[in-house]
Amino acid sequence: MAGGQNPTQLFSEERKEAIIKLLQAQNKIVVPELCDYFGVSASTIRNDLRQLEKEKRLTRTHGGAIGSTKTGLEYLPENKERMMEQKRAIAEAALGRIENGDRIVIFTGSTAFELLQRLPERKNLMVIINDITFANWLEQNTDFDIWILGGALRNRYHYTTSPFHNEFLDMINIDKAFITCTGITVDKGITTPDLDTALVMKNIIHASNEKILMCDSSKMGRVSFAQVMELSEVDELITDSGIEQEDLEAFRNITSVTLA
Repeated sequence: MAGGQNPTQLFSEERKEAIIKLLQAQNKIVVPELCDYFGVSASTIRNDLRQLEKEKRLTRTHGGAIGSTKTGLEYLPENKERMMEQKRAIAEAALGRIENGDRIVIFTGSTAFELLQRLPERKNLMVIINDITFANWLEQNTDFDIWILGGALRNRYHYTTSPFHNEFLDMINIDKAFITCTGITVDKGITTPDLDTALVMKNIIHASNEKILMCDSSKMGRVSFAQVMELSEVDELITDSGIEQEDLEAFRNITSVTLA
């Protein structure tokens, strides 16, 4: 196993992301190798593997772990606290794209909620959302015009999704769409685990003048079930400095990339 950049100085979340990248490269890892690589104890590594298995990002084996299925799994709401420092930085950069009086769409997600909480710094917004927790927060903290996309409520995810949104979205014009995803690659583009969600997002993209993707570096190289759009359809990708240089160069050949 090749050494990384200062692996012994990584924080817990950074170390877990590095473990996933190692798994993506070789699909099997063992505890002793990880101990040597990161300079930490076996109990620390086992705890990391236990947490990553709980998040359904790998499968533990006797003495190590193997990768999960090739198609990325969706994070459940209880995993929303991952990469929070990076998500806050991405949200702050995204806020800079919003002007007073804009009509915007913000799709569900932990990075999106970080952006949502910064919206009171702007005035006279129209905000279109599909997350009922987002709606509740906006109602209590802003005087914006709020539109909620109706449809079936995804159990445990707190947001609505249905292809019946299409007629409404075909009738409106949106200044900016702030999109999140589960996976992003050059070949497969922007992906999400739920097909109905992907269909609605496609219509939002069609109705929006500007498409801004907010995606932390842990999503890079992952592919989920349903494609939302090609990377070339994104006007700007806002991510964090944890992105691999190879991915950064590949994405910048296709679209504008901002490091938050």
